[in-house]
Amino acid sequence: MFIMMAGVLSLAAAATVCPGGNAALLVCDYSSKQIILKIPLNYGQTFAIRYMHSVDHSPVFEVFTAQKGQGLVLKETYFRMFGAGMGHWEGHGKIVQEGEWIKIKNIDQSLGSFILRVGSPGVAHTILMGEREWNLSQKAAGRRVEVMISEE
Repeated sequence: MFIMMAGVLSLAAAATVCPGGNAALLVCDYSSKQIILKIPLNYGQTFAIRYMHSVDHSPVFEVFTAQKGQGLVLKETYFRMFGAGMGHWEGHGKIVQEGEWIKIKNIDQSLGSFILRVGSPGVAHTILMGEREWNLSQKAAGRRVEVMISEE
């Protein structure tokens, strides 16, 4: 499977493995399964993870939706320049230029959940939902976390 997010170690289509309540975006420590962050959301709702590219020092955005029965679905990614590790996998989305942004749209890759190695404070892995932001690098820098949807 393909995903461009720096630090993603593997993808899992499995159901939620740490406890949760109603529909929520969960970020859990991969080893202990301890919930680091729990954000209520609705199925069909989108959110992004923003981080700073380690070589180019420019922002990268990965946009996801929560889909009942599928978990997380990668919808698009966008960045300002093709740098190290940034590219397009033929047959997965469509590349478009929108102003200063290069966007890969219509990826529609069902992930279920995924494992992320959270970057240092300079990488600033941050979840963006509406007007709210949650900086994962402040909470879990250097740790492996699983990002998933609670479907209980």
